[in-house]
Amino acid sequence: MKNRRLVALVLGAVSAVSATAGIAAYAKANDAAMKNSSLENDFIRLTVEQDSSQMEYLRFCLDTNNGQTSTKDDDKKNLTYKNFCSGYTTLNINGENYIYGTGTDTSEPKYDASNGTHTSSQKFGDVEVMQTLTFSEGFTKGYNDMLKISYKVINANADDNIGVRILLDPMIEDDDELKLYVNDISVGNETTFNSPVPDVWKADITVDKDITAYGKNSGIEFKPDSLTFANWDSLYNEEWNTPFDGSKSIDDSGVAIKWEPVSATGKEFTSYYGIKNNAVKKSDVTGKTKVSSPDTSSKTVAGITGLFMTAVASALGCAFIGRKEKKDNE
Repeated sequence: MKNRRLVALVLGAVSAVSATAGIAAYAKANDAAMKNSSLENDFIRLTVEQDSSQMEYLRFCLDTNNGQTSTKDDDKKNLTYKNFCSGYTTLNINGENYIYGTGTDTSEPKYDASNGTHTSSQKFGDVEVMQTLTFSEGFTKGYNDMLKISYKVINANADDNIGVRILLDPMIEDDDELKLYVNDISVGNETTFNSPVPDVWKADITVDKDITAYGKNSGIEFKPDSLTFANWDSLYNEEWNTPFDGSKSIDDSGVAIKWEPVSATGKEFTSYYGIKNNAVKKSDVTGKTKVSSPDTSSKTVAGITGLFMTAVASALGCAFIGRKEKKDNE
């Protein structure tokens, strides 16, 4: 009797440890880590220019790591232009334009792998703004596969009016043109959307590969006033007015997300850019569909498989000991 109880206890312990380890293995897909000068998780990779002597100081690039779990096409591909110079954020403070990165540092720029974040803050006159770039859930719970791009006013006078324009230069692999969509409607010419700004936009690579980048403006407290698709050079050369020509086709995609100036003390201007994974749907024993844990990379799956095999081996070992002890007691 005691031996059977012992075996049951051991088996229970093995099952509990294995289940916990399995959950941890799934979670590892979202774990962030530093690699060279970039921060990455299983899905995406963020690189921020931290050399203050560079013109592109505090600008960022975004790439995939293993990207979408449903395809290998997007592994190790860039989602923005391949260097820092082509995208930047404009702060319009009381009618004057400033480029984030050209102010006076009020904190040391730093990565934090524990929460998948890069933070910095700068002062422009009396106004202090913090840039926070964070690996975040986008469309699917459990997948930190989008970059949350945030500018928070942490110090300003009550009468300061502040606006923000985020200029992104989407580029997938070597494709600068891309196919742009809003609500699954193709956008071929330069266009501005407002009242209301679309919650979702996407950019597809033009060649026959399964690679799509997504922008997201939903789930945020302070929505932008406009979303402009235009040729990159026209947006880059104008820091604030985000010009577009509705008769001009887009052959070098640029995207501007803009908030007009408001009394902004404590306001946070936020948008998302990245990829979209889909949760795996499985049927349970009742026949009802439920959403499982996130898909993971092959490394994570291998780890889970190893844990399962270890649990099986341990259980068989316990059963063998139980049978052996029973035989010895006969």
